[in-house]
Amino acid sequence: MIALPEYKVMGEDGHEYGPVSANQIRLWIAEQRLEKKSPVKTSESSDWVFLGSLPEFTNEFQTSSTPQEVRQKSQTTVFVMIVLLIAAIIIISLNKFKLP
Repeated sequence: MIALPEYKVMGEDGHEYGPVSANQIRLWIAEQRLEKKSPVKTSESSDWVFLGSLPEFTNEFQTSSTPQEVRQKSQTTVFVMIVLLIAAIIIISLNKFKLP
């Protein structure tokens, strides 16, 4: 069985976290807990490098949203949900009070 690399991350607090899997790193990127300049070390190396320099995570940063984009998407989702709720209330009201 092939051993998958594991990673250690240097937190902003100066503590090392890990070893963790690549999937955990991807989750932390999505949660915006890690960025391109976050120091990481693979189980295959003793050198610290920037996370953005590792080819296995390059695409994660190209698709990650900025906090402003995440906030805007959330606001849009809430707006759409409110509009749908109002539309449902209107439809239900019209069906209850139909004239014969």
